[in-house]
Amino acid sequence: LFGIGAVLQERDDYTTIRELVPGGPAQLSGKLAVGDRITGVGQGKDGAIKEVVGTRLDEVVQMIRGKKGSVVRLDILPADAGADGTHRVISLVRDKISLDKQAARKTVLSVKAGDATRKIGIITLPVFYE
Repeated sequence: LFGIGAVLQERDDYTTIRELVPGGPAQLSGKLAVGDRITGVGQGKDGAIKEVVGTRLDEVVQMIRGKKGSVVRLDILPADAGADGTHRVISLVRDKISLDKQAARKTVLSVKAGDATRKIGIITLPVFYE
């Protein structure tokens, strides 16, 4: 799977960032946040940005996905901005989205408690599964 590493949802005619995939281009860039709304999508560094407000979610996802290393430009309305707020255009380079970074991980630690050593298990869940 090649894209920007964002889980999207449709909310009030906007394509909205529901979560950022750990280690994906969107999360690593620091340019997107949960709740940001995508109002336009452009292909490449210079491609025209097509407005996507009111567009079906699956169509927007198809516009955002693409070949590894290619550029997608997004017109973003920040989560905390009103409908007439200031937009910003960001560029992201598509990359392989590794679902391994979303996988649950375990660690076992040995902890001294007085004279005894106890093993404690830690489970790390980077995302919650539905």
